[in-house]
Amino acid sequence: MNILNNLKLDKWYGIVLYLGTLSVAASLFTKVSFVESKHLFGIGIGGILVGLSFWIAEKDNSAIKPLNTYTGPAALLTWKEIRHSSLTIIILVIGICLLFLFGYLIIKELT
Repeated sequence: MNILNNLKLDKWYGIVLYLGTLSVAASLFTKVSFVESKHLFGIGIGGILVGLSFWIAEKDNSAIKPLNTYTGPAALLTWKEIRHSSLTIIILVIGICLLFLFGYLIIKELT
C-alpha cells in the first residue's frame, strides 16, 4: 500500500488525472467487452486534460504576518490557490467537452 501513499491523491483533480490515465491505459492494453475502446480512450483523455489544467493552475502563495501584540510573533503564512490562465482555461474547456461527449456516447452505447 506504499504505492497509494506516493500518488498524493489529496485533491479531486489529482484523482481525475489518475482515473483518466487508467482509462487510457485500459483502452490501450485490455479489451473491455461492454464499452468501446475509443470511447474509453476519449473519456480518459478528457479526464487527463481536466486534471492537468487544475494541476497547472495551482499556485503557492506566501505572506509574512507582521509582529502584533494580540496575535503573536511574526510568521510566514503559505497557502495554495487555483489561478487559471488563458492556457489552462482552454485545456479545461477541451477536457470538459471531451468528458461530456464521450460520456454521452458511452451512456448511449449501454442503453
